[in-house]
Amino acid sequence: MLTEMMSTPTSIPEAWSLSLIDYTNLVRLTHPWFLPLAFALIGACLGSFLNVVIYRLPRGIRLGKPARSFCPTCGALIPWYLNLPVVGWLLLRGRSACCHQPISPRYLIVELLTAGLFAAVSLSFSDMLTLALVALWVATMIAVFFIDLETMTVLRRLTLSATLAALLAAATDPWLLRNPLTQGPTGLLYALVSALIGYLLFKLIALLGMLLFGMRRKDYAMPVAWSLSQSADGEDIELNIHGESLMLSTLLNDIGDRVLLRGACLKFSGAPAQEGRLELRADALLLPDGTRIELEAHERLEGSCRGYALRRSAMGSGDAWIAMAIGALVGWDGVVMALTLGSLLGIIAAIASRHGFGRPMPFGPFLITAAMLWWFFGDKLLLLQG
Repeated sequence: MLTEMMSTPTSIPEAWSLSLIDYTNLVRLTHPWFLPLAFALIGACLGSFLNVVIYRLPRGIRLGKPARSFCPTCGALIPWYLNLPVVGWLLLRGRSACCHQPISPRYLIVELLTAGLFAAVSLSFSDMLTLALVALWVATMIAVFFIDLETMTVLRRLTLSATLAALLAAATDPWLLRNPLTQGPTGLLYALVSALIGYLLFKLIALLGMLLFGMRRKDYAMPVAWSLSQSADGEDIELNIHGESLMLSTLLNDIGDRVLLRGACLKFSGAPAQEGRLELRADALLLPDGTRIELEAHERLEGSCRGYALRRSAMGSGDAWIAMAIGALVGWDGVVMALTLGSLLGIIAAIASRHGFGRPMPFGPFLITAAMLWWFFGDKLLLLQG
């Protein structure tokens, strides 16, 4: 009896001294379904919030105002019981309850995708903090994926958030960068260097692409007329130079793209401006003295020029920020693999959808898809190559 009384107090501290990793492993052994189910439910709920992020941020709408979700067609507020993840879309059969307009299947896809990837992440590590940080990286990159897919825009704040989550995960778990090509523990320093390499690599590719394929120039012996006006379908702005029709959406795919009108002047308010170089951007025309003329404020602008030059990047500048976030999680070798596999996926998608022939196409979604495939199945892909 005395022996039992003496042994009982020592067993309690031993149980409480178990680390969070030990408890996580214990849960996996006793209830292997619990963590995947819990992470899937959290992912579905977070996916509902990601739909808000994907819709609002590119449109300049604050995430917290209005606080409740609203119908994008009529603006009516959506009650909470119709805003349940996955269930709400299925109950409504893909149509809004207020105005009965179709609801994009993207809402359902994002919630299911986030739930599935969160469940997969829960099987990756024993450290719960690392699991949470990697799941946060996945959620943020899902938002980047769909925003780039729908608007061809990469929001820097999201990629920086994903990079920060990956760096914190690397700091908590030195074995995080577990790519098959990486040997031994790496940690925060390796993640930082890999993020920088990913960013600089894509910047270099964009620069080389612009020098090789993004330069276009045409000269005229005499001044010719040019004009800017809305296209016939009202969806684009048309640049007409000496009878040659060019669409701005095709010419200017990235924020750094420019059309330079050389030896040009602008006939504004009936008076020709001083001859010089005009710089045409996606949203404005810059005069030689630095004056900025917003395109939306004018139905038509016209003048003359002696030639034009097009400076267009072969890869969007936002892809470099995506590569930085990828490098922080999967290492510089993962960035190279994501570039290779993402290019292959992009070519396949372009052929299947008959895209291309000068039409813009976002590369970010293919890059993110390739990075996640490498993260989850990189070791198996290498075995296939062997």
